[in-house]
Amino acid sequence: MALGRRNSGKQLTSHLKRLYGRLGGELRWIENPPKLRQKKWRGGEAFAAKAAERETRAEEIREALPHIVYVIQMFDPEWDPDQEKLIRPLRRGPNRPPHGWADAAYDVLRENGDWLTVREMLDCVVERHDLSVDDGPAYVQAYGAINAALQRAQRGLVNDGGQPPRWALESRQRGNEASAAAEDDC
Repeated sequence: MALGRRNSGKQLTSHLKRLYGRLGGELRWIENPPKLRQKKWRGGEAFAAKAAERETRAEEIREALPHIVYVIQMFDPEWDPDQEKLIRPLRRGPNRPPHGWADAAYDVLRENGDWLTVREMLDCVVERHDLSVDDGPAYVQAYGAINAALQRAQRGLVNDGGQPPRWALESRQRGNEASAAAEDDC
């Protein structure tokens, strides 16, 4: 039985080469972490505490890489793993909402329905996801991410034009205006 496509070996090898690059980069990062992480910088204690987890992950990667190389070389015998570019892992900070600050702020606007400032949205997001933005840089980063997302949004949001600006969903405000007009007619 055929695999369904003629180039399935090419697709598989390209996928496995990317996987090899990501896993190899992660293994290199585990074996030789950034110097700032090794010293007593912010988060250094937490980094040192997770050494056993990193070593377990490194062992899993070391076991998987030869199998990936074997399958790639089945389809591409000239492929050399030493020539493959390793991809450094992207590490998101642990102190962020699962889908990012902007999505979490939109969720707050959807559920609340009132006019909210960026600071009020940030407080709701921090409380909802049990996060900590006590230090200055984390607060500035979170505030800036939410503010930039709201400024970029062209549709669906309204700004009251005040200082500080308050934001709301356009559909909710239209609904509130319609109900207020109906009450005035009575």
